[in-house]
Amino acid sequence: MTSVPIPEINLEPWLNKVLEWGGTTSQEIQQDVLLRLPELHEFLQQMYETLKHMEPTTAIEKFPALGQFLGRLCWNPFVIGHEATRQMLISCLCCLFSSEPQNAIDRKANSWIKVRQFAWQQCM
Repeated sequence: MTSVPIPEINLEPWLNKVLEWGGTTSQEIQQDVLLRLPELHEFLQQMYETLKHMEPTTAIEKFPALGQFLGRLCWNPFVIGHEATRQMLISCLCCLFSSEPQNAIDRKANSWIKVRQFAWQQCM
């Protein structure tokens, strides 16, 4: 990986929003998710552009809530139902995969990604 300055990315507002959405599929939540999908897609794209220049361990250390954020998005049917956002989410997940895990963080990330088979197939 090249040494690229890591931009400041504020994950907290999006994590809070995803926590607010929870696993609920109410009409109110659906409307909120659908309203914010373009913004979420843009944020995921920015996150991907950052992650693709980082080692997985560094990414997880730099963004400790990243796994929780991406994991919760994986279970949101409205996010997963939007093709472009789903693909960007998969791209972010793939950046966390280590072909040769070196430590517990890498192994945990790999295990977590493998559980989400839809994303795992895209990484191969």
